[in-house]
Amino acid sequence: MKRFVKYLFLSAVISLAVISCQQDDDNDDNPGNVRDNYLGVWDCVENTGFSAPQFYTIDIIAGSESSEIIITGLYNISGTQVQATVDGLMISIPSQTSEGIAFSGSGQANADFNQVNLNFTANDGSGNDVVEAVLTR
Repeated sequence: MKRFVKYLFLSAVISLAVISCQQDDDNDDNPGNVRDNYLGVWDCVENTGFSAPQFYTIDIIAGSESSEIIITGLYNISGTQVQATVDGLMISIPSQTSEGIAFSGSGQANADFNQVNLNFTANDGSGNDVVEAVLTR
């Protein structure tokens, strides 16, 4: 009986050691993991703005920082590359110029990261175009 208890105890210790040494699959504290939820091709519908309604696709790629994304094709201009930062469900587009157009804005993703409501201002020199857009995939 002592031998059985000893083997049972040894098995339990080995099992705990193996389980505790396994790497966690989820790391919600890593901003890079959050950023990855935004990456890929999205359908964009501009509901307000000078050209609304307007339908086109954009591509979101990873930026150089772990919380940075680059939105390519925003405002239906193929050459635009608009940098933004993500913090959980929130997107922030700081003031910047791409392809001669000044951009700034913000947005919010839903919990499943399959829809983003994006509000931004674009100005090509002729005045501010205030755009409300919805990104889906």
